[in-house]
This record gives sequence, C-alpha cells and structure tokens, in this order.
Amino acid sequence: MISVVIPARNEPYLQRTIDDILEKSTDEIEIIAVLDGYWPKPSLKNHKQVVIVHNPEPKGMRWSINDGVKVASGKFILKCDGHCCFAPGFDKQLIKDIEGYNHVLVPVRYVLDTNTWDRIERKKYEFEYIASDDLKGRKWPEYAERVKGQKTPDLLTMQGSCWFMTKQFFEEIGGEDDVNYGRMGREAQEIALKTWLSGGRLSLTRNTWYGHWNKLKKNIFKSNKKEKYKSIAFAKDLWLNDKWDKAIYPMSWLINKFAPVPTWETQMTIPETIENNYETELVKDKNHIRIKGMTRAGLYKLFSDLDLKIGAEVGVQRARNAWVMFQNMPNLKHLTLVDPYEDHPSNKRHWGERLHDKFKKQAYERMKDYPVEWIYGFSEEVSGQIKDNTLDFVYIDGEHTYDFVMIDLVLWSRKVRPGGIISGHDYEYQKPKQPKVSKAINHFASVYDLFPIYMTDKKAYDQHGDKTTSWFWIKK
Repeated sequence: MISVVIPARNEPYLQRTIDDILEKSTDEIEIIAVLDGYWPKPSLKNHKQVVIVHNPEPKGMRWSINDGVKVASGKFILKCDGHCCFAPGFDKQLIKDIEGYNHVLVPVRYVLDTNTWDRIERKKYEFEYIASDDLKGRKWPEYAERVKGQKTPDLLTMQGSCWFMTKQFFEEIGGEDDVNYGRMGREAQEIALKTWLSGGRLSLTRNTWYGHWNKLKKNIFKSNKKEKYKSIAFAKDLWLNDKWDKAIYPMSWLINKFAPVPTWETQMTIPETIENNYETELVKDKNHIRIKGMTRAGLYKLFSDLDLKIGAEVGVQRARNAWVMFQNMPNLKHLTLVDPYEDHPSNKRHWGERLHDKFKKQAYERMKDYPVEWIYGFSEEVSGQIKDNTLDFVYIDGEHTYDFVMIDLVLWSRKVRPGGIISGHDYEYQKPKQPKVSKAINHFASVYDLFPIYMTDKKAYDQHGDKTTSWFWIKK
C-alpha cells in the first residue's frame, strides 16, 4: 500500500489535491495530511482513507514530512505538495517501476492549471542539477539529450514537490534533517544526496506524471534569511567535505557520474590529475601512456588521491597486493576479494589443494583487520553478486590466458561506475610471442574505444609485483 504524505500550511488547494489522489489511484491508498500550524477553512472532508495530523505551532516542511511518515502504514511513501494533480493509475505505475527498496522515483512534472485541474502539457520539467556554489537545484533541460529514449533515466536531483520511495529506505537514511537545514530549503537535494551517496538510485519515470502549481507568490514554508544562510553553510560543509556518516561514496563520485555538470567544470578530471602531477610518456602508437616512476604502491596512492573508496580485486592468492592497497589508500572503505582457491578445470596451470589452502590461510591472516568481503568462487560464476556500476575501481589479477582475461574484462568492467577505474596486473609480463593479457586488453579497449590505457613503470621496482606492469583506464 502507498501512504501519501502531504505537508500543508495555508494550502488553498489541499482538498482538491486529496480528491484528485483518491480519484486517480487504482489500488488501496492512504493519505496523511500534516497540517502545520493551521486548520483549513472550510474543514477537510471526512474520509476513511484520509488521516489528519495537526501541529498547533508551525515547525516546517521537514518536520511535517517526518511526522507524516511516522504514522504511515504503507510499504511505500509518496510525498507531494498540497497543490498537485496526478495521472490516472499513477500509484500502480509507480509500484511497477520501482526496482528495489533503495530506489527513489520521481514522475514527470508538469505545471498545474488550477482552473481545469489538469496538467499544461507544453510546460514539462524533467531534469535538474545541483549547483556547486549553494547546492541548490537548478533546471537542466540539456541533460534530456543525454538520456533520450530512456523510460527511467537517472536524476542527479529533483525539484522536490513529489517523490516516491519505500518507507524502509526513508527511515534508513534518517528521514529529513529538521534541525540543521531549517524549515524547508534544499529538501530535494538532501533526499537526492542521501539516496545516491548511500548506494541507492534516484530516477525519473516517464511512465506517469503529476501536475504542480508553481504560481505561489511566496513559499508556504518560508525561512528567514538567517536560517537560510545557516542551512547553506551546513549543507556545503556536510556534503562537500563528505561528513555524512551513512555515505559509502564521496560527493566527487556523484558529480563524476553525471559529468559534465554545470558549475562543476572547474573540478579536475582524472587525466588532468595525472598530467599535472606525474611525468608521462606515450607508447604503443600513442594509445598507451606510461606513468614514469610509478610503482604499484604509487598506483594506489593515485587511487587514494582520486578518492576511490569502494573496490574489488579479482585474483587474490596470498593477498599481498590487497595489503598494499590498504597501506596506500587510507580512505579505502570496502574491498571485495574474489578467489576460488581451487584449480579451474579449463586451465592448464594447477596449484593443487594443499597450496590453495596455504594461500587462503595467508590471505585471511593478512586481511583479518581490514574492511573486506570475501567471495569464494570462480570469477565468471560469482560476478553477479556485485551490482553493476557500484564500484569505484576493480583490479583484475586472475588467470592470465586470453580467454580468462577477456571474460574478466567483460564481467567486471560492468561493476565499475562511470568515471571509475578498471585496472589490473601483468600487462607486460608475458613472453613476446605469447602476449595473452595485453592482447585481450587491447582487443577489448579497441572494440569499446577505451583508449588511452595507462601503465605503471616496470623499471621502477619497489616491491613484489612491480617487475610486471599494472594497467588501467577510466570508464567513460
């Protein structure tokens, strides 16, 4: 069941909004009207599906939303303003389109004509971005071309007059902060950032719509200037400095995911970071860039500088490389370690059960104090346990035959989010007549136009593993 939470203060169209929701919904629904410091005149109609929550003194929109969700009995929460109309069957469509407990949906927004109580079709709004100076949402019509034809494209943020999610997820992200943000400002951006940075997804659904009245002369939940600037300062400190304790991704990850984003153009790209801080040389017909003097430890320091926090290593063996990662990436929050610790039946190389058990014990001992997750199994069989586009980086160091490397590239590149790093080991390890790893990497990169490929410097020997070259590219 859906619980519709409507925060309301001096709403002229609250009853019409309630009537519209009751008329357009097709399944069981409840409406929770939270009256913030007022009673409507005339009074709201009595209806078995309408719950009224009244606060004698006004506290603001965030308080109203939180309080409405507390008494909600539905699995799903639809928050909307008290001056909206909806498409017929909107409720059924929203439930159909939601893809998980941490998925937040927003219907297409139109302007509401309060005379006809219907949408004005020529006035449609879909996309907004978060401005870097004040973290406020601003219209972003240009983004529509990038997601043309998609029915449920990702949203960086939203306007905020309507959103849909599970009650479980709303509670998990801590609801809305009604202390530090103040009464109203940046409510939509708070929901958007909490969703994305905790590992959820925010998206538009073009399968349904709502109309929103936007001719108010002033905000119903109005904040004073002092409260407004305090709210901005708090938001910038919280999000730009990555201080939210439930975040698994930094703010930079989100901006890179949607890049280029207006007002964020001054942020340095990964290639610029490399060119500005390292000496490089072009090799292999200018499709490859060697970073002079870079060891494998240096590669992970670069990962740390790029604020990569969620990763995976495919092929762990003794976990010596994983240990080097943690020594050089102090902000590494979670590392998934994938290894079957048994011989693959399709591979000619055999270690035997005794050695695999020894490697496994050594690896476990090295990793026992670090934030790792073990997945025991062959790469092609267990990759499905990791969701696509959720890793900041992957390091591939499994079987080194052409077929196995190609399989790992196909499967594990999907797990890395756009703007993340796909990397691995042993690019220049093979004998000249048997370039198995490099051949697979070059073929894959050529098909998907992934050049340039960056490489560490095999002449810079620092520790075990540096004699063979590590490689990486940036996922577009």
